[in-house]
Amino acid sequence: MFSSANAIQVTLGGLATGSLYAVILFGIILVFQVSRSINFAYGPTGMLGTFASYALYSEFGLPVWFAVLIGIGVTVLIAALTDLLIIRRLPPQQGFDVVVTLGELLFLTALAQLVFGASAQSYLKLLTDVPVLSRNIFVNGNDVLAVVLGVAVAIGGYFVLNSTSLGVSLRAAAADPSVAQSVGINVRGLRTAAWAVSGVFVAVGAMMFAARLSVNAFYMTPIVINVFIAGMIGGLDRYWPPMLSAFGIALYQSWAMYLFGEAGGVPALFILVIVILAAVPKRLLDERHEARA
Repeated sequence: MFSSANAIQVTLGGLATGSLYAVILFGIILVFQVSRSINFAYGPTGMLGTFASYALYSEFGLPVWFAVLIGIGVTVLIAALTDLLIIRRLPPQQGFDVVVTLGELLFLTALAQLVFGASAQSYLKLLTDVPVLSRNIFVNGNDVLAVVLGVAVAIGGYFVLNSTSLGVSLRAAAADPSVAQSVGINVRGLRTAAWAVSGVFVAVGAMMFAARLSVNAFYMTPIVINVFIAGMIGGLDRYWPPMLSAFGIALYQSWAMYLFGEAGGVPALFILVIVILAAVPKRLLDERHEARA
């Protein structure tokens, strides 16, 4: 039955999910804007850090906060090594980054199944058991933390990329690496640092989502697909359009699942993408060509 309380609940749930999408998307934008590469192994990278943190807590008895920090560190290491050992060694032709990171996606997923098993597991609570509102509208601490993180990352990320010397260096390295190198910018080091930092954001997002779900080696796949859709719609060479798309997609899908059932979320999103592509195909294609050139 539709009611104002249900409407608020659905909207708040979509906002919390969109906030985590924005956190994950920031890492994708950061990597793309500094190296013009797309990391399709992004989701499994965060998934492995999540499983590592859970294993450290459940098998070795480490405190939650320490296990989470080490899990984030594992994700950062994998992300940095992806650039150091793979991306740096690719020829400059367009598209190789897609192929190799898709291969890495398959490898990391198979590795997770081998080490942690294929069955679904429960993750750490991470405030999901702390109610904030619990009458007609239920909001837990994880939801609140997600919104705070999403807003902070969106605003803080924009400030860093557009109003600091670091942001200027990142844009210079992306625009013309040879010129940036000639004025003293360590382009390779900056790119690897961007890949490493992106690991922080996907690890945080993956762990926050894991606290809400039963997790396995594939649990990040639909999440990252939605995040990439937001990036595609908004354009990864921009900032606010993809960020706002992340929030919009989550709200849209939340309402679609409420109105049409759990199974209605994916078809509704697919229809939305088709409508957007049909409405503005030339802009999207031109934007992709210019960004990848």
